Amino acid sequence: MPRCLRSARVLIVLAASIELGACSPALVNYRGYIGEGTFVAHAAPAPICQDGYTVDLGAVDLTRPGELTRRLEGLPAIEATIGVAISAASNGQSNPPPRPNALIELMLRDDKGRIVLSRHERLSEWIGSTALNSPSQTYLYQRGTQIEVPVARSTVHVERFPLGPDDSWGTYFTPRREARYTLHFVVEEPDAGLAGAQARLQINGVVGCL
Repeated sequence: MPRCLRSARVLIVLAASIELGACSPALVNYRGYIGEGTFVAHAAPAPICQDGYTVDLGAVDLTRPGELTRRLEGLPAIEATIGVAISAASNGQSNPPPRPNALIELMLRDDKGRIVLSRHERLSEWIGSTALNSPSQTYLYQRGTQIEVPVARSTVHVERFPLGPDDSWGTYFTPRREARYTLHFVVEEPDAGLAGAQARLQINGVVGCL
């Protein structure tokens, strides 16, 4: 490859990295979250990625009916998912946790009372994500509908629908700066088969890379 082309590609990557860094908040020393729960920042895996974060909102018992309400304020203005982290019973093994079948209701409202997103379904319908370094824990969340729209030969553009307030889609949303939210989580039909497993309600900022 000619040296000029290699240099051009390097400059493009560097420019994109600078642009992403300028538009994405550095969360390592983030102190803006003042809502309930525990905020933990996650450093970006590469210079061309944005930082992520987790807000742990506490334990939820999926084996009995119950509800949980949490106040959210000062979330970073990057896309996030609301989900449930399931951990297998502690027995000295790295077995994956059981897949819950509890029927839940999840509702997020902003400070004007507007419903940002609402889900009413079984957790068995949600997507499970398991990290390679933590096989005994699965994070459950939900996507909305998406389609691939051809824009050129061998190129498609992925479109999400329907999009709600604050770009909500499934259990995804992008918090507005200085917005205050109320999150309500209800276990309507519990799953007795989850005895021994632990579940925690969480918000996870999405790590984006070029």
